[in-house]
Amino acid sequence: MRKRCTGTPVESVIPNVFDEYARVFHPAADNQDRGTVRWSEIAAWSGRSVHPEMQWEAICQPVRSTLTPKPWHNEPLLGRCPNEVLIPLTKLLALHTTSTQRCWVCFWEGFASIDETIQGINKNVPLIQLPDRNYYLLSASLNEIVNGVFIGQNDLVSPSLWWPDDRTWCVATEIDFSWTYVGGSQVCINELLVNTQLEVLRTKPEHRGDYLSDVVNGPVYPY
Repeated sequence: MRKRCTGTPVESVIPNVFDEYARVFHPAADNQDRGTVRWSEIAAWSGRSVHPEMQWEAICQPVRSTLTPKPWHNEPLLGRCPNEVLIPLTKLLALHTTSTQRCWVCFWEGFASIDETIQGINKNVPLIQLPDRNYYLLSASLNEIVNGVFIGQNDLVSPSLWWPDDRTWCVATEIDFSWTYVGGSQVCINELLVNTQLEVLRTKPEHRGDYLSDVVNGPVYPY
């Protein structure tokens, strides 16, 4: 019997039914506000270690005093998959499904103005219940997802879960996390790992995502 995982495991965010899993990190804004900076670059600056369960709160704290300015200005986007990740991710995932025109998209019910936005689209959108979260469930194409399902919505609203009708993969962006999980076939995840537009590490269902999970660099207590 597998040992029960404490904290917030990957499998509590994305279904444990796929061959492989990946953790796609949301980039931070660089200190010149001209582009983005990866977690690995920040870890190199702070003297921290890059590993599948690393946490932002741990890697952004230098091991020792430094006069070198921190390489980021704004922290990674929390609870929403940024376009720098969403666009290349969607293009790659489109190659691993036969259902690009029919996908399922879940929006967390707690997003600001989500009720009005959803009702403006369709008054009969179902509200589904999952452990700890409730979501509005809609159908959309991959093209609609990559262009920000749906036009006119609040910028803070982003798909929390989405997958194609053939269920070949699934994407999850938990509202408290500054990264996105992807589950899929071994081929799909291997291609994701070598995509130069994204910062990705392989993860496992039993890995944790809570801030105490980074036992290599911490853990830290940000609160």
